[in-house]
Amino acid sequence: MRSLNFKNITHLPEYVQLPKYDRKILSPGIVHLGCGAFHRTHLMDFHEDTLEHQSGAWGVIGINLREPDIGAILSPQEGLYCRQLRYKDEHQSRLIGGLLAGVSVIHSNEKIRRQTIRKAIEIATAPSIKVISMTVTEKGYCHAPSTGLLQESHPDITHDVMHPRFPLSVPGFVLETIQISFRSNQEPPIFISCDNVPGNGNTLRNCVSKLAQQVCPDLLQRINNDVIFLNTMVDRIVPAIRKKDIFEFQSMANIKDAAFVVGEPYRMWVIEQDKRANLPDWSASGALIKTNVHDYELIKMRVVNGMQTALAHLGHLSNFTYMSDVFSNETFREFGKSLIEREILPNLPKSTSIKLDDYINETVNRLVNPAIRHQTAQIATDGSQKIRHRLLDPLYDAYKAGLTYDGLTIALSAWLYHIFKLSKDNNQNEITDPFLKNSIKIQKISKDNLSIFINELIKERTVFPKWIFEIPNLIEELQAIAENMDKQQINDILEAYLIRQKK
Repeated sequence: MRSLNFKNITHLPEYVQLPKYDRKILSPGIVHLGCGAFHRTHLMDFHEDTLEHQSGAWGVIGINLREPDIGAILSPQEGLYCRQLRYKDEHQSRLIGGLLAGVSVIHSNEKIRRQTIRKAIEIATAPSIKVISMTVTEKGYCHAPSTGLLQESHPDITHDVMHPRFPLSVPGFVLETIQISFRSNQEPPIFISCDNVPGNGNTLRNCVSKLAQQVCPDLLQRINNDVIFLNTMVDRIVPAIRKKDIFEFQSMANIKDAAFVVGEPYRMWVIEQDKRANLPDWSASGALIKTNVHDYELIKMRVVNGMQTALAHLGHLSNFTYMSDVFSNETFREFGKSLIEREILPNLPKSTSIKLDDYINETVNRLVNPAIRHQTAQIATDGSQKIRHRLLDPLYDAYKAGLTYDGLTIALSAWLYHIFKLSKDNNQNEITDPFLKNSIKIQKISKDNLSIFINELIKERTVFPKWIFEIPNLIEELQAIAENMDKQQINDILEAYLIRQKK
């Protein structure tokens, strides 16, 4: 069977949409850090639309600072891959041509890592590169989720302070590219953060600036004045790709595509407006260029991501494998919707083009889509990096506004009980979390006592803000609900919640 490459494009089935521009004239103008499934399904889909009327110097090079080795996947295919959008029994396939190459930092040994990180930095600092975008996940910023500030004790950060030319961290990589740009008297690239981190561009700026205080304090003012860090909001459900998906497409298309990705039809991208920024015309492909990105981000993070995180932990604890299975269950679905409508919706911004009631209903329809096999374990992974902005902050806002926050308390209890079980079992095969090292220590100290575990865990300032102790009886409620989850079916707890809401 043929493998996908430029020569074999003509062998793709007619239903695969092909690029409507001359790929041969594309030259690199963008570097993207974290060339995973989400990037290839979201940003590259928008970018492909843009290239149809503005090609030339806006080709993309993907760089992975960690596994997987994207170069090994994309190089034989000359950067080409197909993305497929699925909704129920319908699918729409497209060949993406804007990704020119993939490069990876190889960690097999320190010598090779240093060689490959310098190669990646050389690519990112080429004069033709005007934009460096990124999807590196929440933990890629090396910040404390509870404060948004750089974790200076993070091992990657301590390494980068000592060895700034060979960075391990994303902030270290960004800082090194900025330093080289300044030394070369060339304008530094624009940095665009596309992760589910509140104020993602601001967070990146703060982390890079804090690192610069130790590495190159003489450049700190120039970094703050002359380097553009843009905030964005991104939205498209993209599950981790399965071998089964690749084989299914291979069977349908009669061609091998090792970089094939799957996502839902819905997409949204909101980019911060900055008149200094010379960017591709992404607005022509449907991206929104706004001054109030924060409002869009808050809505998306608390509705879509909040519902996902709340139901992923509850669903995984109830032995649901996929989110579509969770949302096909009436009790879980109604719990998620009620939580958003009663406890989160009243505090959401009203200053965007999003119609909130419609958005909530649309979110439920998206999450129930059986064609997207989004695993509960995937969403539950790195929960400590997510709960501050998806559960804790909405809970505090509900408390201050005099709203009920019972549903958010249940969702937060589920995360606490979940990480207790993970710490107790020491089983990280399916779900990983950078906080597990701490939680395992706490679990051992608590001697398997769930209430003591929760009481000690909540004192961890990297995850939990100080104000959590301001809310009357919250800790006791969290302990009681988690204890109930250890004794009875979660479905019963959710049904009891829904009955209370109807009274």
